[in-house]
Parts: sequence; structure tokens; C-alpha cells
Amino acid sequence: MQVKESALTKELGEFSRLRGADLFGVASLALARDFISSQCPPSIADFPRAVSLGMQLNDPIVEQHSPDEPRRTSLYWHHVYEVVTRALDFLAYDVARWLNAQGYRAFPVPGSTPYDFDKLKGIFSHKLAAHLAGVGWIGKSCLLLTDRFGPRARFVSVLTDAPLETGVSLDRPCGKCHICIDTCPVKAFTGKDFRPEDGREVRFDVFKCSEYRKDHPCGLCVSSCPKGNRRHVRDKA
Repeated sequence: MQVKESALTKELGEFSRLRGADLFGVASLALARDFISSQCPPSIADFPRAVSLGMQLNDPIVEQHSPDEPRRTSLYWHHVYEVVTRALDFLAYDVARWLNAQGYRAFPVPGSTPYDFDKLKGIFSHKLAAHLAGVGWIGKSCLLLTDRFGPRARFVSVLTDAPLETGVSLDRPCGKCHICIDTCPVKAFTGKDFRPEDGREVRFDVFKCSEYRKDHPCGLCVSSCPKGNRRHVRDKA
């Protein structure tokens, strides 16, 4: 069975990368079952695994989005939600179809569609799936950070019952860094490190962020983070 899991996972990873994925991993959802059941509709809460798929954001577009750049000229919001998120949705649909063709159930979770508008929560946490898959870890900004891109990536998930090899969650605290906290215009972050037993509100006031973004297409927590910022590394060299 382990050989089959490995071969199937490798084949799916290759298929995903050919379709545009820069990051790929598989999460076992067993450890987060109670949380998932409280967030997901019952019809999809019983999937045992999630395929996590990530795409890199364009560095020049991210770096253009800064406190010094007039917000009206920034292409960041269009790039993230109109380009990358849509590409991820098509990618997830392709992966789900591939899994269906192998005889397995698969549910492509939309990249950015709120399920609970009162609580501003989605149908499923893509960050949780990526974290459990070992693709990245959750920083003080509540963003998913990765070794290759820092927070400069967007994710989508495909829930499935396919017997895939699963990764191991990463835990790499941000340490003393608080750049994202200082940069946030509405001080939406508390500075607390991620702990799986804590609710989102311990680290992040999503309502402050959402209200501000109605009139200001913000993303400064992404562009300010030194992790994955190759320009920051060059400036220090």
C-alpha cells in the first residue's frame, strides 16, 4: 500500500506542477477533524486528506505595493484576486478531475470565497491544509510562510479520499521579527505566535482588516515581510 501511495502522490505532484503549481503537498486532516467539522459543511467535512497547491505571487508586483507607493497605482489587488486566485481555482479543478479519473472522490475548494460572511470565514482553511502538509508555517501575520517564497504565495485545496502520502506540519516561529505588525495600517495583528489550539482572534482582528480593505486595497503584510523578499536579501548583501 505504501508503494502505491508514493507512486500516486508523485504522479499527482508532477501533474500539478505541469498545470502551474509552484508548491505541492498533501495533508492528513485527522488531527484537525474537530476544527474542520466546525467550519465545513457536513457534506465535505469527512474527507481524510487535502491536496495543498500554491502559486507564487509576482515579485515586482508585490514590491510595488508599499507604504511609499500611491495605493491607486498598485496592481497588487488585481494580481492576487483576479489573476492568481482564478488560476488556482482552475488548477484545483484540474487536480480534482485527475483524482476522479483515478477512481477517487475529490472536492476542489474555491480559492477565496467566504462561507460565513458574519464571521468572515471560508468553507475550508487553505492555510491549515498547507501547514499540515508541511508546505509552510503560519506566521504572526496569520499568513502562510514558505521557505521559497515567504508569504508571497496563494493557496488552494482539493479535499480527497485518495490514498496519498501526507506531509508533516512545520513550526518555525517568527522570533523577534515584528515588521508586519508595525506595518499594518490598522494594527490588526497582536504579535502572538501561532498555536493550533488558539482561535484566529488571538493573533488577528479580521474585521479591522476587512473594514480597512473596503476602501484601501491593502497587502502590506505580504510585501513588508522579509521572508522570501529577495530584494531585502540583496540590499543586506
